[in-house]
Order: sequence, then C-alpha cells, then structure tokens
Amino acid sequence: MMIEFAWNDLLRAHSLASGRFLGKQVGVFASVTPPVQAPYLLRFVPDRVTDDSGAMVSDSIQRTNNFRPQEGRWLTRTVLDHVGRECFVIRIRVGKGVFKRGGEVPSPVKSEERITEIRVGSWSYVEGSIGKAPAMVVGTVMPKEPVEDWEAAWEFSTGDELRIRWDSSGSISELGLHSRNLGSMVRLLTGRKMQYKGEDEEDDEGFVTVVRSTEEDPTENATALIDWKHQAVEFLPEEDAVFILLLSVSILRSVTHKRREDVGKLLVRKRITEATGERDWGSVIVDASSSNVSSFSSPYVEPWYRNSGKVMALEEKAQVARYPYPVMSYSNVDGGDNLYKHVIFG
Repeated sequence: MMIEFAWNDLLRAHSLASGRFLGKQVGVFASVTPPVQAPYLLRFVPDRVTDDSGAMVSDSIQRTNNFRPQEGRWLTRTVLDHVGRECFVIRIRVGKGVFKRGGEVPSPVKSEERITEIRVGSWSYVEGSIGKAPAMVVGTVMPKEPVEDWEAAWEFSTGDELRIRWDSSGSISELGLHSRNLGSMVRLLTGRKMQYKGEDEEDDEGFVTVVRSTEEDPTENATALIDWKHQAVEFLPEEDAVFILLLSVSILRSVTHKRREDVGKLLVRKRITEATGERDWGSVIVDASSSNVSSFSSPYVEPWYRNSGKVMALEEKAQVARYPYPVMSYSNVDGGDNLYKHVIFG
C-alpha cells in the first residue's frame, strides 16, 4: 500500500495527513510538514583592533608591509552565526594617525567621524589568527545631532534614522525609527515582546523587539529580537541582516556613552573564541509545553533569550601557557586604553 502527497498541495498547506485501515487490526497513518526556514542567530565577539585598511594591528601585518606603520585605529567585532562561522566584521572608527615607538601615537577622531561600518564575509588570515577584514562594506552608521526632544540619533546608510530617549536612570525610555521607506512601518519596542515575551519583565533590560507592518498588511509582526547588552540577535529570513546589526551596535554605543559604563564590553580588544562544538547554539530546543521541560537544568535547551546571560557568556578556549609570568592583554601600539575610553564614553 502507498500513501501519496502531491508536492504542490504540500507547498500550499501547513501540513498534510492521511490515514487508511488495512483490515481489522492494521492501520497506516502518515503526516508530512513542509520545512520552514528557521530564524538566523548571530552574535558579536571581541576581536583585535584594525587599521584603516581593515588589517589587524600586528607585527605580522607590518612585516608583510615592509614595516610601514599602520594608519588609523578601529575597534573591531567579528559576527558569528549559530555554529561559529564568520559572517560579518563590525568596525568602529576610533583613532587616526600611527604609532611610533618613543614618538607619535594615534589620536581620537572627531565625534562626527566615529562611524560604524559592517563588512560582509570572513577574515583572510595572514599568520595564525592575524588577518585582514573582508573588503566589501555593506552598511554604515554615523552619529548625528538629535532633533526635537530626542536625546541621541544615528543615521544609517539604509536611509533610516534611529532616535533615542532616556529616562532618569539612564535607561532607554523610547526608541524611534524614521525611515524613507514609506511602504514599510517599523516600530522598536524595548524588552521582549510578542513571540519573544518572557515571564519576568525585570529581565527585559538589554532587549529590543523589531516589529514590522505594511500598508497592504497592517498586522504587526515581530521580525527580530536584539540583545544589545550581550551582542546577540535573532531575526526572520525576510528581515534585513545589516539593518539589524546596525541597530544593535548603535543602541549599545548610545547606552555605553550615556552611562559612561562599559555595559557591552566594548573596551575588550583581543580575540575571544570558543572551541567548536562546546555549545551548539539553538541546535536543540525543548518545547515549553513538554511535561519534561522542567527536568532540564541546562539553559541551552530553551530559547536563548530566556537566559541570554548564560547562553551568550564568552568562554575562551584554554590557552597553553608559554611564559612563566603574566602577559599584558593589550599593547600601546593599538592606541592605549585612554584612546578607546575617550571615544566610547565620550
């Protein structure tokens, strides 16, 4: 006996089921559900400082360039997907000039020059973990003077403008998005909303839900969740990845500047990676309605945003000690702590 489903019927339905009885004691039942693409999961991890060209500031790079000093300093983050693949590189312009031992050091750029750029692709490695960022810039954002009674503003290369208001505690009270695309309406809601809603709203700090609607379909749909505090995002396939990344880093920069506090570890300027397979982000999810869900103690079998502090915690690979004494994390060649504090805290 054969049970058949027409492919065109399957594409038009959420699921199809068919059952038949074979005699008095035997029955056959089949159910088929078409595959649906899961949301994208991306996170930012700290990386080494880069120069104006996109190369990491390193002796290895200078050797390949006949020891010419590297011009400019950019705070850099690598964007990984759920299995740890490099997808984008995010760079924040911090300094101009070069470093020369006993002389010149990079100086901070003007506030209007502190742009953020997003490059698509993975690193091109020169030696070990030292490399050059991909060449293609797919998005930029720059600070601008806020209008009316808004207190912070960012202008995106997508044509959108992010506006922010603060409450008395320095937390975000309202987010606004002014878009040139009149056919699509976007709202930015603080906290986890709609399908991302959590049981405890006190844990909502750091989250922003992106909600879209159109003139043809005024029903609002949550298309992305941003956790700017832990630098992680989840978004539907139809959402714009670059737009979501620009939103996340701009909100983090604004909160850091407002509070004068490194809430998102922007001052970390070294590569932090995880061993492949240590934590397979989002690979297994136990449905909340399952009677056995309470028996799992691991936060990794629940949606990541229910316990993002643990799921997104950075755990470095164990390093083999090569020196019998502590080694400083950063070199003055990258510009020094004061340069980055001046730009990040304002």
